[in-house]
Amino acid sequence: MASSVSDLRLPTRVPGPSDAFPIAPDDETRDMLGRWHTAYGDLYCVPDARGGQPHWIVHDPRLVQQVLVRNSANYVKGMGLDRVRILLGNGIMVSEGDFWTRQRRLMQPAFRPRALADFGAMIFDENAALADRWQTLSERGESVDVAAHISELTLVIVLRSIFGRDYEALVTAGSNPFALLTDEPERNLRFAARFHRLTRVVDDIVERRLADPSGDFDFLGHMLAARTKAGETMSRRALVDEVMTLIVAGHETTASALAWAWYLLATHENVCARAQAEADAVDEAELRDSGTHASGGLDFIGHVISETLRLYPPGWLLSRRSVAADRFGAHEVPAGAQVFISPYVLHRHGDYWHDPQGFDPGRFERGDQPGHRFAYMPFAAGPRHCVGEHMALTEMRVHLAHMLRRFTPRYHGNAPPTMESHINLRPRDGIYLQLTPR
Repeated sequence: MASSVSDLRLPTRVPGPSDAFPIAPDDETRDMLGRWHTAYGDLYCVPDARGGQPHWIVHDPRLVQQVLVRNSANYVKGMGLDRVRILLGNGIMVSEGDFWTRQRRLMQPAFRPRALADFGAMIFDENAALADRWQTLSERGESVDVAAHISELTLVIVLRSIFGRDYEALVTAGSNPFALLTDEPERNLRFAARFHRLTRVVDDIVERRLADPSGDFDFLGHMLAARTKAGETMSRRALVDEVMTLIVAGHETTASALAWAWYLLATHENVCARAQAEADAVDEAELRDSGTHASGGLDFIGHVISETLRLYPPGWLLSRRSVAADRFGAHEVPAGAQVFISPYVLHRHGDYWHDPQGFDPGRFERGDQPGHRFAYMPFAAGPRHCVGEHMALTEMRVHLAHMLRRFTPRYHGNAPPTMESHINLRPRDGIYLQLTPR
């Protein structure tokens, strides 16, 4: 390979391309990460397009564990978060240091399974309402863009779980101020600015709660009641930022994963039939109350979700920045280095997965999983793993079980849906299915 002046900036003997590249959460980066992985393996450097230190790309599970867990104290969030901060303020997705630790500890109790059980009936009922809507459309012979419908569903669920009794006032006169999350496909600076203006809506609800505390068991109620050991509460600004973070993170990632799950089920008849048989055998009351976590009644549907998250992890690109120098094997990583990890690439790694491009939920049933646990991390890993993992998995299980009891999907398309690789990995142009009532 031809050399360039930029090669002189690369650490000694670390492989990688000669040309600089602007790594970012976009389609071009996802495409290049796949090509570079084939060419350079699990550890390489890419020259920075802005002339700074070379960027490190890590897809060795042992080094992933080092960055995210064993030496996580040496790493803070990396590049690509400027737009997220405009969107979400200083919520736990982007905050750092002692402030992040404090916020995480205050929020964690609200996401324990016992606390989340309060939302089970609401999740079931919202899915039942959507199922009735799908029934009407299917009887008319109309196809359904499940990606769009599920985006609306998960937005309602996350808003109800956060605001509880205040949800009805939020959407008074049939207008939902947060509907731009489903109506606006672009996630650019203009969208971020519009969304950030909704902090005033959240602040008004917080003001009403503070004036009339009622001990609600929604997420906002939990955060208002949370106390540190010293008896301190979240500040007003921190409360609003965390609510904005929960709205986006709790809506878009779950919606994306479920949309991809429907595409995979609709194109794998045998898998769909087995998932339907499992859903049919579940007691509806138990599904409404617990999502069948206790009985294990939806194990195979759980495997379908796990395999969907393997192939299409919503958070497909992670970035970290080293605070102090570190070592990746024989190579010294300088302080201030940007480190990128792509679960999308890692989950399709041929050294750790049999038939890595194929859809096979049975691999999780058989225990045919990778030899290293950090070859699979759809919810990230370490101290900054997704706080809403249990909520998201419950929501997905209940949705698929409820809908598979009522419909058989068939994909409308001659090619796989196009992926859009921004902050979340989602279908660009929707996923259209014919849903046949059972």
